[in-house]
Amino acid sequence: MGDVLREQLEAALDAGEIQSAVWLVACRETMVAHGAVGPAGFDTLYDLASLTKPLVTALLLALFIEQGRCTPDDHLGKWLPALHDSPYGRVTVAQTVTHTGGFPAWRPLYAMCATPDEVLPVMAQTPPMAKPGENVVYSDLGYIVLGRLLEHLAGQPLAILFGTHVAQPLGLTATRFCPPPEWRERTAPTEDGNAHERRMVEQLIAAENHPLVQARLRGYAGWRTQRLQGEVHDGNAYFLGGVAGHAGLFATAGEVWKLARVFLPGSPLLRPETCQWFSTNLTPGKAEARSFGWMLAGSPNATGVGLSPTAFGHLGFTGTSLWCDPQTERVYILLTNRTFPYQASLQDVRRAFHAAASRISG
Repeated sequence: MGDVLREQLEAALDAGEIQSAVWLVACRETMVAHGAVGPAGFDTLYDLASLTKPLVTALLLALFIEQGRCTPDDHLGKWLPALHDSPYGRVTVAQTVTHTGGFPAWRPLYAMCATPDEVLPVMAQTPPMAKPGENVVYSDLGYIVLGRLLEHLAGQPLAILFGTHVAQPLGLTATRFCPPPEWRERTAPTEDGNAHERRMVEQLIAAENHPLVQARLRGYAGWRTQRLQGEVHDGNAYFLGGVAGHAGLFATAGEVWKLARVFLPGSPLLRPETCQWFSTNLTPGKAEARSFGWMLAGSPNATGVGLSPTAFGHLGFTGTSLWCDPQTERVYILLTNRTFPYQASLQDVRRAFHAAASRISG
């Protein structure tokens, strides 16, 4: 069956759907299939993009809740004064981590703020997309806020928190924000310049009626033109120094596996009762089934085909994905750089991968 995975991904490579891929399928402590296609090896680092949300932000939140530093029901305004009197002041930690806080999906903060210190005040003035708890609106902005919340609770930068509470205890040596320059050649590139985000900003200008916002976006001149390799692809994360609650983490497939095991039975970092949060639907009755930081396999757009109903996973914009199945204690990792150049969707590739990978014995 491992050969089937290689054949599938080589076909996607030939079709131009991906430029490289590394995969890993594991059961408990055993790796049952792994490999790489294209200009990549098993030790290639990938920009994990939104996998940062569960692997860093949700994980640290779970640890901090266990330690009593905050609770899921705490309001954001309790800890973040800039949001206190805003529409997000009464949004809870639980709502934010499940994408039900009403935060807009995305805004180009790098074009709307002069410095990173303006991010929360500008966020406070940004109209919500929904009432808190009303619906699932997948949001980078909400997780940027959660990253700031973690920093406020601990009094340390997010990268330090991840290193101290996660990377060091797990023995991770190839997983970090802002990889050093000497790692560049072993990192998969993600784009030549900022063409995709420029198009997104142009679309926002066309849709935005606020003259000041339009003027700021039209006047933005900070676009990157170089090849993005070893530096974060996401524009907001780059503006925030490469470290943010929604994006910025780089890792190899092998170390993503070590992180994935934290969320499964026998977690080396979390209590068993906390691990239940990740496979529990915390958004019942909503359009998407979301757990604490993750999407559940029963969601309409989920790509975890062949996995149990309690499986949970997440995608990254750059072409990364991770699914964990607590029922079988299996982990499915597929890392690609589909933004080099940009491809609209890898949904079919991911579904085919999981359907085949779930049939591998081991």
